[in-house]
Amino acid sequence: MNKELSNKTEQRIIHALFFCFGFLIMSWIPRFPEIKANLQVENGAFGSIMSTGSIGAALGLLTVGHIIHKYGALKVSLVSIGILSASLGLLVHIHSSLFFLLLNIAFGFGITAVHVCLNSHVFHFLVRSERSLVITSAGYWSAGSLSTAIFSGLLIGRVGLVAQINALCILLAAFMVVMTLKLRPHLLLPNEDSEHDYSVKDIFTSFKIDWPVSLGMACVVYLEFALGDWGTIFTKERLDVSGTLSAVPFIVFTAMMILGRLTVQKLLVHTQIHVLFKRAVIFAGAGFAICIIVATHLPTSYKWWAYALFIIGSGIGGLGSSFTGPAFFAAANRRSSLPSAVVVGQFGVVNTVLVFVIKWVVAWTIQFTGSIALAMMIPAAMMLAAVFFTDSLKEDSQAKS
Repeated sequence: MNKELSNKTEQRIIHALFFCFGFLIMSWIPRFPEIKANLQVENGAFGSIMSTGSIGAALGLLTVGHIIHKYGALKVSLVSIGILSASLGLLVHIHSSLFFLLLNIAFGFGITAVHVCLNSHVFHFLVRSERSLVITSAGYWSAGSLSTAIFSGLLIGRVGLVAQINALCILLAAFMVVMTLKLRPHLLLPNEDSEHDYSVKDIFTSFKIDWPVSLGMACVVYLEFALGDWGTIFTKERLDVSGTLSAVPFIVFTAMMILGRLTVQKLLVHTQIHVLFKRAVIFAGAGFAICIIVATHLPTSYKWWAYALFIIGSGIGGLGSSFTGPAFFAAANRRSSLPSAVVVGQFGVVNTVLVFVIKWVVAWTIQFTGSIALAMMIPAAMMLAAVFFTDSLKEDSQAKS
């Protein structure tokens, strides 16, 4: 029988799991040009295929919270880690668009399942210890994402795509399983109260959408998706900078996001979250847009200046948006009366559907206009639009019933 852990040890394990989670799922992003070459598709088709992960994500977000509530977090966490690592490990072997699409749906489900498991425990930890790990856990996830971007970028041209991803899947999955087993005494237990049990019917009848929080979340998180999906391709195809350097803008974006997430608590001592949020999204949206516009209008002989501007814009976007997603995430849980695992799922499924639609819009904007730079204005405009949902972050705000 496992011994109970101190809050400090439990916190460290949670942060380690978030780090590994970010490291694993983002490990293939710097190698997207190779994935695209394997599939032999155009930009629009590639973007559409990649967006199908949202189908699996929506399914996971709709069901996993209820499954945790019924069967407990331990079993669900272990199965989720297995689905995540197995699907990613197989994806890099695929050259058929159809098989890739199906596996990508499974991968999206795996990502979501692990996401719900980890965040439900973060909220469970909050209830037991009265300490919030929402923003710091997101910071460790970003640290994992940053580390893997640097690591994968350095391996381009040196280690094969398949060898890298398969090795990471095996090692990180094993580590995450061990860490999850250490958390066993503190994980959410299966619900034994039949009056509070959730049936399949309840998954749909209890579904509630907190529109201000959901729309605000979609507005602030899409910039990270856009840079992850198109940043390396934009650097390679538009700025003519390839190889390891193509991953640098996303690395800088993630580094600044980590900096923001790990230091924002000091600012919140003197400034309310909704006030700081409004300043941050204006800074991120306007700064990113201006840098992209200037970079793409420079002559080709100034490509390194354009590349530097793209890096600066990515850094501004990462710093400004750093705490905005976790802020909406915490607001969603605070404004809902449902169990935390269910809130994570329901909030996430709405956000996933919204992001899925936006990904298609961006992908086909690129396909029809031939301009990734023009499509990058969409996440910039969305970031600026997030100011209209600021009131939902106020402590006294409530979801409309």
